[in-house]
Amino acid sequence: MDFKFSKDADPENKQPATEKGSQNSLLLLLLILIGGFAYLYFFTGLIRPQQEQQSAEAPAPQVIKNPLPPPAGQNGAVPAAPAATALSATPEQKSPEPAPATTAAVQEPQKNIETPKVDPKSKKKDLSSVPAAVSATPKSSAAKEVKKASSSVPVSGKKPVAAAVTPKAPKEKTHAVSGTKTAKASTGKPAIRVPDASAVESPWTVVVGVYTLEDTMATDMVRVRKAGFDASVQAGPRKTMVMNRLYLSEFPERSAALSELNKLKRHTSDAFILEQSGTFAVYAGSYLLDARAASERERLAAAGYPLTVKRVDVSIPTRKLTAGRFSNKQAAEAALRKLKSAGLKPALTR
Repeated sequence: MDFKFSKDADPENKQPATEKGSQNSLLLLLLILIGGFAYLYFFTGLIRPQQEQQSAEAPAPQVIKNPLPPPAGQNGAVPAAPAATALSATPEQKSPEPAPATTAAVQEPQKNIETPKVDPKSKKKDLSSVPAAVSATPKSSAAKEVKKASSSVPVSGKKPVAAAVTPKAPKEKTHAVSGTKTAKASTGKPAIRVPDASAVESPWTVVVGVYTLEDTMATDMVRVRKAGFDASVQAGPRKTMVMNRLYLSEFPERSAALSELNKLKRHTSDAFILEQSGTFAVYAGSYLLDARAASERERLAAAGYPLTVKRVDVSIPTRKLTAGRFSNKQAAEAALRKLKSAGLKPALTR
C-alpha cells in the first residue's frame, strides 16, 4: 500500500494546541490580575482615596482646658479681676480707648484652647470628646456677643456695663464673685438675736435643805424620792460650826506624836495630829454632836486613853439637797406643797 502525506496535514493539527495554550495563559493572567486587584482593594487603601479624604475632612474636635479654681486661701483676692476688667471696660466721656481692654479681656479664656491632631484610626475615641467641642462653641459665641455688647455700651451708665462684661468670666470666677458678695454681707453688722422668754426667765429650784451631817441628808433624800421627785446633791456653802475635839496630849517632837497616834488608831479611825505653836497635839476625833463626842470619850477611856473635850469653831463643808428644777413658778409651788406634806421644809430659789 502506498501512503501519501500532504503538506497541509501538520498545520491543521497544530492549530488547536497553540490556541489552548494561549487561552490558558490569558486565563492565568486574568486570575492573577483579579487577585492583585482584590488584595489592593480589601487589604490596602490605595484604591479608596475618597474615604480617606472624607475621614481627613472630619471636623477636628477641640479640647478646652478650663483654668484651675483658685486656692482656698485666695478666695477673697481672686474675684477682684472681673471687677477690675468691668471698671476698665466702662467707657468714659474723655477717654476714647476702652474697646481694646475689653477685647483683650474677652480673648483671655481662649488662650488655653488647644487643637490636637486627629488620627483616622482613632475615630471612635474622638467621638467621646465631641461633646466637649460642642460645649466650647457656645463659649466662643458668648464671647463674641460680649464683645459686641461692650462696644455698644452707653457712656453715662455704669450698671449696664457691669451686666454686659460679667458673662465673659469663667464659671469659677462667677462662683468666687458670689462668694465675696456673701462674705461682704456676712462681715456687716451682726444680727441682733432676740432671746426667748423661756431663756430669759431662770428656772425655779426646790431646795430641800443644806446639811452638814450625811445621816440626816440620807433620810431626807429617801423622803424626796418617795414623794415622786428626783433628788440631787450639790456642794453647798461652808459653815462655821462648833466642833467637839477629844484631846489626848501634846508632844514636842513629831516622831513621838506619830507613835502615840498609831497606838490610838488601833481603837478609832478618827484620830489625827495638829501642829500648834511648835508642838504636836494628838486628838482622838472631832464631832459635831455632843452626844457622839460623849459616847466616844467614854469608850476610849475604858481602853486606857483619858480624853478632854475642847470646843472649837471650825469651817466645814455642807451639802445641798434639791428636788428638781421647774420652768414656771406654779409647778414649783405645787412641788413645794407636796414636799411639805411629806414632813420636809423645802424652799424656792431662782
